[in-house]
Amino acid sequence: MTVDQHSGSQIPAAPDVFAVVGDTPRIKPELFTSIVEINTDIQTNTPAAMQQLRQLYGQVDTILQHKNTALLSSATHPFSHWRDQQVSDDPRYARLFKRLCWVARRFNICGIHTHIGMPDGDTCIRAMNHLLPIMPVFLAISANSPFWHGEKTGLMASRIKIFEGLSQGGMPFYFSDWHDFEHCTTRLMATGSIDSVRDIWWEMRPHPDFGTLEVRIGDMPGTFDDAAAYVAYVRAESMAAMNPQEVPQVHPSLIRENRWRACRYGMHATMIDPFTEELITVLDWLEKRLDELATHGADTDELTIVASRIPHWRQYGGGAEMQRKLYDRSENFAQMVEAMREQDGWG
Repeated sequence: MTVDQHSGSQIPAAPDVFAVVGDTPRIKPELFTSIVEINTDIQTNTPAAMQQLRQLYGQVDTILQHKNTALLSSATHPFSHWRDQQVSDDPRYARLFKRLCWVARRFNICGIHTHIGMPDGDTCIRAMNHLLPIMPVFLAISANSPFWHGEKTGLMASRIKIFEGLSQGGMPFYFSDWHDFEHCTTRLMATGSIDSVRDIWWEMRPHPDFGTLEVRIGDMPGTFDDAAAYVAYVRAESMAAMNPQEVPQVHPSLIRENRWRACRYGMHATMIDPFTEELITVLDWLEKRLDELATHGADTDELTIVASRIPHWRQYGGGAEMQRKLYDRSENFAQMVEAMREQDGWG
């Protein structure tokens, strides 16, 4: 999000960035002119992806600083209102507003989207089915949206509740194979429900244009290190999910309950183990899960990145906890946003 350096409020500064960088797939417009989308090239490991992401983030932030503006890494802005945001001049967004009206207008949220390359469609569907019970953990460790329009929501990840309002938002479904997914998307297009696969906003989806499985459930993490651990964990789970193995299909009601617990309590939630149905804290489950992933084809370097972040999360929490603590310190949103930027570690 682009914010004023002094007041911390969200302002329409993205056009200033595009006036400098031009038309590039790495730095792109978003729905509102107060948000910048940053994309890496294809990378084969998390450190390489994060190195490029940091470079791109720094490039954008440097441009903005000349305009007394800065970037804020958060899934929702702590106090700015969606009504005050200017819509980008793009025909696709105009079509979205015509179809979705007020629901689209509220979509002033930021997530981290991780694409994992897939060798073929059936493998992609198998991996997606495998990851469905894991998705609440992705949300829990990235939770970074405790405020909405200056209100303490009581949630760690309020962004997900805005996401749900979209016509094709929320959790994806179990599919039997790629043909089953194709039938679903063809039906949606034939009935005028969507214009293309891009209009499916599930929190995880196949992306046929890129040949990837795209995990979209995560809040935009508050710090560079949180983002790196999140990306590494998503990649580790995805790589393991591509290996042929029998995985029990978990009932959607259990997945939905864990998703709510992640939304409400973030990484300090007590979740229902999707495979044993026993209660366990998210971080305890994650530590146990990392040991399992090491035997199922996950990259050990990626697992090390995640494991090294867990002690910090246990002691300090993640982005949502940081936001709450910073606000409680001053009860001043401008000071809070400034402190968030100082602690984000992207510089």
